[in-house]
Amino acid sequence: MYHDDNAFYEPGYEYEVPVRPLKRSPEGQVLVTMKEDSQLEAVLGSHGRSGSQLDIWQAAYGPVGDDGYPKPIWDKMTGKIDHDVALYMRDHDYDLTYYLQKNWPKLGSHLVGKIHVYCGDMDSYYLNLAVYMLEDFLKDAKNPAYEGSFEYGRPMKPHGWHPMPYQDLIRMMADHITKHAPEGERTSSWNYN
Repeated sequence: MYHDDNAFYEPGYEYEVPVRPLKRSPEGQVLVTMKEDSQLEAVLGSHGRSGSQLDIWQAAYGPVGDDGYPKPIWDKMTGKIDHDVALYMRDHDYDLTYYLQKNWPKLGSHLVGKIHVYCGDMDSYYLNLAVYMLEDFLKDAKNPAYEGSFEYGRPMKPHGWHPMPYQDLIRMMADHITKHAPEGERTSSWNYN
């Protein structure tokens, strides 16, 4: 987003330019391209009103355009990226890794031991690639060290993978919240069993 000129096509190719994939199967088969999904959203609603993923991200994190609608991060017909929108989104906390890098000195002490990430190694939307960058930053974070964990579903686990059933994940999260509740909080009132 910050350096490429087009959301649809990979840079650096002279002849047959590969179309950027958006979604894949756990086996790596491309199911939808960025171009196909962008053009579908354009048909579903003008001015970023499709209600689908690309439009909701720019509505939540992007600037408002001159027409009062979310300013598009790229042209849905051509793929031309608006770098001003990409940088706005990054600078307004859409990019979690960038946000943590920028704010680690003041946030790190509040996050020690609290960041635990599960991700399939073949995330359907290629999000594992961004998770690797987040992990690289956190592994090197100092003052303080993050003391969390990253666990990858291997082999070929898709979007939403986690290493346990949902009920166990919810119990683990509830136990963590209770254990780290503010001093004096009456945590017994949180238990509905």
